[in-house]
Amino acid sequence: MAPRQREDQRMKLHSYLTPDGMFDYEKYKAVQEAGNRRKLHAHWVHRETIGFLSNWLRQNISPLRFGLCHGTRRGYEQSWMREQLGIEVIGTEISPTATEFPHTIQWDFHDTKPEWLESVDFIYSNSYDHSYDPEKCFTAWASCLRVGGVMLLEHTDQNSPKAVSELDPFGAERDELVALLNRIGGDHFGVREVIGTFPFTPAAHLKDLHFIIVEKRKRMDGR
Repeated sequence: MAPRQREDQRMKLHSYLTPDGMFDYEKYKAVQEAGNRRKLHAHWVHRETIGFLSNWLRQNISPLRFGLCHGTRRGYEQSWMREQLGIEVIGTEISPTATEFPHTIQWDFHDTKPEWLESVDFIYSNSYDHSYDPEKCFTAWASCLRVGGVMLLEHTDQNSPKAVSELDPFGAERDELVALLNRIGGDHFGVREVIGTFPFTPAAHLKDLHFIIVEKRKRMDGR
């Protein structure tokens, strides 16, 4: 069962519940698919931010062989990362529209594929606010990273509690999200750094842009 609705000044989580109080996955999926179709011709990601992250990856993570981008809608992020890094990068999208875009698979990012476990060099996302269970989501993503691999999590004012809706069920202030990641990561993964200074001017809608870099420190399969 997904966690029930949580709300305070620092973190908020909308729940999708049936009349008897059980988690309604079908409702969650329907809301996400409908929202995807409504916003299919819009995109949040920008080439400048992907260029910045690609340069950071080249300087800090080696080797670079395979990356994942979660919740990518039109798939710009994986296309730009493939172009700039010269490696295999694929994106996931819960909506059936995923098949319309290159290097994209239809997939719920709360789940993992066996071939991803302990083998991904990096995961990028600006869509974790679409998670119905952030602890499950981030733990799943971390399980896919190899030791030394990283999650690159984009955080703006649109990831805060005030932005939570049925379509965007999770929101947290930046410091609260850092604390959550460190708590659930334990000795397996945690926040390496938070980047908030850039050699470019972020797009106007990316207010208070930061990247939270989460590093995998220890295997999660007991090996």
